Amino acid sequence: QVSQNELDWFHQDSEAQMKKWQQEKKENRENLKALRSTAKKHSDTNERYLKTIDDKEKQYNECLNTFLETSNKYANEKGKLEELIKKSQDDSQECEKRAVKAEV
Repeated sequence: QVSQNELDWFHQDSEAQMKKWQQEKKENRENLKALRSTAKKHSDTNERYLKTIDDKEKQYNECLNTFLETSNKYANEKGKLEELIKKSQDDSQECEKRAVKAEV
């Protein structure tokens, strides 16, 4: 009789423990599912950001190259104009010298 009672208590405890574990298992599965969903969302967001960064980097490089080309073009033009100005100044001084000689 005592052994039967102990066995019944043991079964009740076992069943209660089993139900508790099953509930924990169910909660853990739900948490895992939610975490996987969150991880997927973060992964997708990260991929979008990486694509956006790549696109912006390409745009930046294109703009930088255009700027450098334009800058070099204008630097060359500036150099040519400075040479022309110097040549014109030299020619002007030469003309002044000739004019002074002609006056004399």
